Amino acid sequence: MSTIQNYLLNFNQFFSHYLPLKNSVLILAITLLIILFSPLLFRRFKIPGIIGLILAGVFIGPHSFHIIESTNSFELLSKTGLLYIMFLAGLEIDMQEFRQNRSKSIVFGALTFFIPITIGYFVCIYVFHFSLWSSVLLASMFSTHTLLSYPIVSNMGIVKNRAVQIAFGGTIITDSAVLILLGIITNVVTGDMNSSFWIRIVVSLSLLFFSTLYLLPKISRWFFRNIEAQASSHYIYVLAVVFISGFLSELAGVEPIIGAFLAGLGLNKVIPHNSILMNRIVFIGNTLFIPFFLISAGMLVDLRLFFKGTEALIFAGVLCLVGLLTKYFAAWLTGFIYKFSKPERNILFGLSVSHAAATLAIIKVGFDIGLFDQNIINATIILILISCLVSSFVSEKAARKIAILEKDVTRKSGDKIERILIPVSNPENIQRLIDFALLIKDQKSTEAIYPLSIVEDDADADEKLNIVRKVIEGAVEQISSSDKKVEVLKKVDLSIVDGIIRTSKAYNITDILISYRAQQGASNLIFGNISENLLAKSKQAIIISKILQPLNTFKRIVVVLTPNAELENGFLRVVGKLNSLLKQIGNESHIYGFESTLNYFSSEIGDRKKVFYKYNVIVNFEDFDHHSNPKEDDLFLLVSARKQTVSYDFHVDDMAKKLNKNHEFTSFAVFYPEISKTLQDGRISDITSSSLDHKIEQVKQFTEKITGIFKKEEDNET
Repeated sequence: MSTIQNYLLNFNQFFSHYLPLKNSVLILAITLLIILFSPLLFRRFKIPGIIGLILAGVFIGPHSFHIIESTNSFELLSKTGLLYIMFLAGLEIDMQEFRQNRSKSIVFGALTFFIPITIGYFVCIYVFHFSLWSSVLLASMFSTHTLLSYPIVSNMGIVKNRAVQIAFGGTIITDSAVLILLGIITNVVTGDMNSSFWIRIVVSLSLLFFSTLYLLPKISRWFFRNIEAQASSHYIYVLAVVFISGFLSELAGVEPIIGAFLAGLGLNKVIPHNSILMNRIVFIGNTLFIPFFLISAGMLVDLRLFFKGTEALIFAGVLCLVGLLTKYFAAWLTGFIYKFSKPERNILFGLSVSHAAATLAIIKVGFDIGLFDQNIINATIILILISCLVSSFVSEKAARKIAILEKDVTRKSGDKIERILIPVSNPENIQRLIDFALLIKDQKSTEAIYPLSIVEDDADADEKLNIVRKVIEGAVEQISSSDKKVEVLKKVDLSIVDGIIRTSKAYNITDILISYRAQQGASNLIFGNISENLLAKSKQAIIISKILQPLNTFKRIVVVLTPNAELENGFLRVVGKLNSLLKQIGNESHIYGFESTLNYFSSEIGDRKKVFYKYNVIVNFEDFDHHSNPKEDDLFLLVSARKQTVSYDFHVDDMAKKLNKNHEFTSFAVFYPEISKTLQDGRISDITSSSLDHKIEQVKQFTEKITGIFKKEEDNET
């Protein structure tokens, strides 16, 4: 027996001497190993990785084995993770879906606020016999929730689901209400409640909303446009914005998580969801900052409370029961009102049931001002652990079901696998071409983007091909490092167009994206022989772009729909790409077209009430330049059509040339929908009104050039 006692004594002395760890490098190394192996271990038992990180924090924390003590650097990373969760929630909100579900978000926010706080108040008064302000503050804790399971829904690819979007909207409503209530109660208890308090909080909150939702997008758009070449600076800028917004939120008298969420909303239209920058933001957050927050949340749990009598257990059990049931009832009632499916009701509950960030803020403040004792602190920490576990389990199970259902719908509705080819003979504009391709690419598609380095077969073909390939691979390297699939192709052919056509057939390409700079026509016009031959010989969708600035810096997007565009077989796919662009970069969007075409477009994107964008009916496109008033920060998206097709219109097809000639610094992209067969000469009659208009315009241009030459000669003679 004495031997065992000596062994245990030596064991305790060893750990008390070396633990907690003091070396910051070793602390960081162990934490990173936990982040690496903990999710992998728990997933083998079909347990969400988030739970593994929280439980790992429980065991290494000061109340268990005390391996790691919460140092200043650890707390900084944990705080960053907390702000990051709220920032990502605001950044990835689909603003179209949010506007469409705005009323639903308000209803859910009201239900998930009033139901828990009302039931919680009566429990605190009549069960625990707390005082008035203690009851109100503790009851408000039940209304809060943290989007702790956000990484789960993000990884499942269901962020744009309506229930998820409603949960995001409800979060800002309920957490803002609770944290403002916290500030009011604090001032009442401390005796600082007066008229100046209300003036300060109203003015400061107004300035916070103004600076994050109005000034921040303008400043960010200027920054991204002028600091384009330094990609790493973009991420540093975003991170700085998150912390500055959090600090401004504290100055306004609310928690910094509100400022982080508002920063996400402010940058929502400036950072496209399919961009490389967005991928880096999500990747670094999910792999580093957010895990630190989850581990730190687990470190707060004291398992010894379970062995110190039944009072703490009963109190914690009642808090957990009230916290879970009230949140479930709010989610169930919302789902019942709007006829959600069972998985959608569950995901709404799973996202809103976890208590962490705002809950900790409330408990800490309540303890500091003397409203709460240690029992409430301990019970709240147990509630945080239980609610986070429930949130992770429920969210992962529901998210998987929703993802499977949405993929089934996509598989049934999608008739082709989208593959985008980017032929490049002059690599000057390759970076923006790839950025553009990422934005129009279907987010649910797992296919790669195919840059093609292609040159004509001559004596210097190999040297030219190597130059083009190296430039492309340099641009692709950064993209590939951000989990975007890019496969570089190379080809030497007797004809550039024939090489593109052969490659498209070999790889089942659906969309061909080229730059207008690649057009080398005899007269050096925007559309030379390459594009004309490509349109004539291919049946794939063709996109010809002239992008002169970063895509997230445009202030206005103008979409022009050629007459009868809805009659084209490939128009539906073009609508999807246009909507994807407008949702990601459309700060101010105007759609022009015939009334029937606009009705079709709005119906296909789910905007039957026409509230997403500004729709403008055009009867004649001949004088469209006067209606649109192009500017330097505009992006024109022109939906044209191949000649000899039902929706071809000369004035729309000629619009790009006019933009390039009269508005040199205006960017644009021309979309030609796919067709069922190629239009070879002689197969379809050229005697159409559109073709006649085109021929007449060509004769006019030729006549103007001839008369211009004679005028110059006459001027020289005089």
